[in-house]
Amino acid sequence: MSETKETNRRYVLFSHTFSDMWAGESAEDAPEVTLSYRFAKPTKTQIQRLQDKAARNAGQASRNLVLDCVHPDDKQSLTEAMEEYPGLSSTFATAILKGVGISADLGN
Repeated sequence: MSETKETNRRYVLFSHTFSDMWAGESAEDAPEVTLSYRFAKPTKTQIQRLQDKAARNAGQASRNLVLDCVHPDDKQSLTEAMEEYPGLSSTFATAILKGVGISADLGN
């Protein structure tokens, strides 16, 4: 965990590993990709903004949340990775939301 001096927000590392099926010569050769970024706990305002926008554009709402919460030093790298792997915003947003108690798994 780390803190930035500018905001005193605490950041924790989230990692995601998957196979890039399109990068290898065949599906069997798919290289494994591991991406790690530091995220702060979203504020109530950021959660409310996500909930307000998600019904209209869930992808953009997820992208906004992860870019609002990512450590400033990781933001450029994450932005570039989201261009290459568009599903990352939803994946990291889901992990962040689970960390603050939002989950579709209740009762399952």
